[in-house]
Amino acid sequence: MKMNRTGAWFLLLFLMLFCSGCGQTQSTNSQPVKEKQVQHISAAKSESKADSKTVNKTDSNHKSTASLPKGKLKVYFFDVGQGDSMLIQTPKGENVLIDGGNNDKGDDVVRYLRQLHVSQLDDVIATHPDADHIGGLDTVLENLKVKNVYAPRVVNTTRTYEDFLLAVKNSRLKIKQAKANVDLGLRGASMKFVGPVKDYHEEMNDWSAVVKLSYGEKGTFLFTGDAPIRSEEDMIATHQDLSSQVLKVGHHGSKTATSQAFLDAVKPKYAIISVAKVNSYGLPNDEVINRLKSNHIQIFRTDEMKTILAVTDGKSIEFQPVPSLTPNHSSSEAGNATASGKAAPPVKQPSQQATSNGTLQAKLDDPTPQQYSKINLMVTGLTGATYQATFHYKSKDTVYRGTVGTPLSVRISRAAPGYEVRIDIKAVVKGKTYTTHTSFTPQ
Repeated sequence: MKMNRTGAWFLLLFLMLFCSGCGQTQSTNSQPVKEKQVQHISAAKSESKADSKTVNKTDSNHKSTASLPKGKLKVYFFDVGQGDSMLIQTPKGENVLIDGGNNDKGDDVVRYLRQLHVSQLDDVIATHPDADHIGGLDTVLENLKVKNVYAPRVVNTTRTYEDFLLAVKNSRLKIKQAKANVDLGLRGASMKFVGPVKDYHEEMNDWSAVVKLSYGEKGTFLFTGDAPIRSEEDMIATHQDLSSQVLKVGHHGSKTATSQAFLDAVKPKYAIISVAKVNSYGLPNDEVINRLKSNHIQIFRTDEMKTILAVTDGKSIEFQPVPSLTPNHSSSEAGNATASGKAAPPVKQPSQQATSNGTLQAKLDDPTPQQYSKINLMVTGLTGATYQATFHYKSKDTVYRGTVGTPLSVRISRAAPGYEVRIDIKAVVKGKTYTTHTSFTPQ
């Protein structure tokens, strides 16, 4: 029988899963961790056979501590819409996954990994508890063998975080603490956490795990999660070597991150922004884009290139688009998933022709689905128009987009049994708004 999601339950589960003393160093701040905080982890390792057209190749003047290696290291920045998910593959065959996208992106991430022939992840790093970073990790843990999971030591009581913790538990793993100076111990590259450097309070982004990857003299990457300016300042104050040729821009290009002081410390030549083409946050922020450009940093964006592959031999880096590792639909804030786990067809543009009655109707193929099952939502009445469907779960809302007249398949994950989930549907045609709703009750 499922336990009530109380603070005590979360704290107990958290303490059961968090590996005591796993970190190699201690935090610089010993203040107690509050119950409202949350922990996050994700990482993956594999060999890739994807070939794509090279769009850029360059050298960097920044040196790493790693000796000149043999072979090539690959970093995939997956297209997961509004979220983060990255795969690192070392020449030694190691696979590290950083974050897993939002709740509805887990199937896409698993599909990407399987296309790259990844059956096992050496490490999974959950940078922080936000759903657009850890939401898909439960699906990853359910479908692939994982050796290690890393996350900051912070607790939260969201349904998404519970799904993540239970997936870790079901995989019979313990969570290792992600904090400054903890080394992942890779054989094919150097990978070390540079943040968080201390304990924070209730703001989850402050806890973001920041990790530096070094391969040879010029194959350096800095992955920042959603670390805000306050965390950037704290990392700078420790005088760690943050210099990296490639910067994964913090918080999807929000103005809350990527300060000039941080750019001065990192000195990147290239910036990767993982962001949805359509998002409600107005990201990436123009101020951040202009700051990157004024520092002569070349920008690559997943909303423009989709999945991006960086390949380095330790002496130079090539950036390549990987069309085969991209959902077939347009990158959006939510996206559509099919029952097979593959992406749904591209969403059509709104039709200017409505049906005779000018109304919307919605129907589900299964109003009482099992947990982790898929349901098909059929919306009719304004054929060809695009619509937005908001699923009101007990602990969160999840937004999907679909086309009227085309079934939308959704994986409901681990929804609360017995709780009626209302689906509000909205379409706009010729400036007029049409709405309807339906619901389902997970068993």
